[in-house]
Amino acid sequence: MKASAAPPSELPGPPPGLPPTPFTWPYSLDRSLGVSVGVQLRGQLEYGIACGELPRGSRLPSVRELSQGLGVAHVTAAQVYKDLLALGLIVTSRGRGTFVADVSAAQSGPDLTRLHQVLGGALRQAEAEGYSVRQIRSALNVLLAQGDPAPSEGVNVLLVGLFSDATHSYAADVQAVLRPGDRIQALTLSDLRNGEGVVLARAADVVLALAHRLAETCALLPGMDVIPVGFIPSQPTRAALAALNPMTRLAVVATFEEFLPTFLAGVKRFAPHVAAVRATHIHAPNLQSVLDSCDVVLYATGSEMIRELVAPKPSLEYRHIIDPHDVERLVLPAVQAHRKDPE
Repeated sequence: MKASAAPPSELPGPPPGLPPTPFTWPYSLDRSLGVSVGVQLRGQLEYGIACGELPRGSRLPSVRELSQGLGVAHVTAAQVYKDLLALGLIVTSRGRGTFVADVSAAQSGPDLTRLHQVLGGALRQAEAEGYSVRQIRSALNVLLAQGDPAPSEGVNVLLVGLFSDATHSYAADVQAVLRPGDRIQALTLSDLRNGEGVVLARAADVVLALAHRLAETCALLPGMDVIPVGFIPSQPTRAALAALNPMTRLAVVATFEEFLPTFLAGVKRFAPHVAAVRATHIHAPNLQSVLDSCDVVLYATGSEMIRELVAPKPSLEYRHIIDPHDVERLVLPAVQAHRKDPE
């Protein structure tokens, strides 16, 4: 059984009765970037939830706490929470507060309640027609022995992402931990918007979506269960940043304006020894001047055009991977639940 994508108001928060986890704001607003504080705040929360820096089920500050703690207008903080609620990334609980939305782990197998109902009804019908329990058991054993001996087919998994190259890379990582015979395919949201791949999506046993794009994916695949998965910076990305020369003049280019502050914070975390860092986004008017001033460019996935703009200067992509914890906690149980030979 797949984990269902419920409306925001129905998504589970932390277990009832447990005290809320104290919240520590892990980010800061950078008013020198030319990105509005509302856009920064939403991007930091959205990215933090998607990459697990804000754990699922953790308590978020109230609108008042957020407004006062970061020095932003109350209406700005309220609008950010409203937007994230619509995306299904946070939930509110009256009298308890606001929490990062959680997704219950997929069950380890199909719901057996319906099977018990079916077999119970057949048993009662057989007894009503005069068959003994012994006769029923014998007939059932014969039917089971005559079952289809053909080997079960693999499970079809679909991953819906933003950018084709990155999504195929994410899918390849997940494929590596699936069984032989299982297959994972990759589609982008653009593919679904254009009507391409919808048939492929409908044929999938398990559908995965990037956590911060869950609502959009569900809207494009109405009636289908979709499992949200988070992502984290890849090990090669971290290693490349750690290996930069301390004297490097580094340009950081984000694909989405709202993620620029968080992107920059991640770069500083993995390359704290690099002091000369300038940050911008792909549509910013100062893009070319930032590129001209650097020795090395680090660009976000989706901004591959940067490679041509800066050649022959070296450029690196800030690549992510699907969070292995979500693969273990959500994806593999969902795949197992669709096997015809569950162990």
